[in-house]
Amino acid sequence: MDFIRADKLYKKEQAKARKEKVSITWRYLKFSILLLFFAFGFTIATLLFYHPNANFPSTQISAGDAELIPLVDRNYFPTVLEKINSASERIDMAMFEFKFYENEENKVRLLADALIGARKRGVEIRVLLDKSDWNPSIEKDNKGMIEYLKKGGIEAKFDSGKKTLHVKLIIIDDSVIIGSTNLGFSALERNNEASVLIRNKESAEYYRAYFEDLWNS
Repeated sequence: MDFIRADKLYKKEQAKARKEKVSITWRYLKFSILLLFFAFGFTIATLLFYHPNANFPSTQISAGDAELIPLVDRNYFPTVLEKINSASERIDMAMFEFKFYENEENKVRLLADALIGARKRGVEIRVLLDKSDWNPSIEKDNKGMIEYLKKGGIEAKFDSGKKTLHVKLIIIDDSVIIGSTNLGFSALERNNEASVLIRNKESAEYYRAYFEDLWNS
């Protein structure tokens, strides 16, 4: 009788263990299915909304003595790069964010290297970046870029920190590029951004005077 009771108890324990094993397996299976759906959803969202090479149609607007070229989304980078590479006298830049990337093929890094190339050609260049008192990561990224540009012979520094330097302003000879675009991966590759290139000497002089005030404050 004891043997029979022991055998029944053993079978009961075995059945309980199998049931627990099935329960654990099912929980892992449900987790795997949820993870799979998440990955699938993320992939679909990326395909639908991330178009790094999509360009909004470019255009050109004449207004008296000024020429306006809208720079939206992915149109910004090639235009700014071309303007830096063709600069002959002076470049002044004030930016909220100018991230430093180790990757030499990164578009932001390409712009930084173009600035260094312009400096080697004899172009006078000053870069002013925000010294953030509320976002340490922005200050860290900007510091890395300041150090990199200085090594290339460019005058680069933080602003005074008294106010947030939220401008995105580049003055190249007699042209001005101004708008929403920061110099970071997201702004150049992912975000919807709207800026404009203004070819006009008076506008360049106006914004250069503003830059001087920022630089000396």
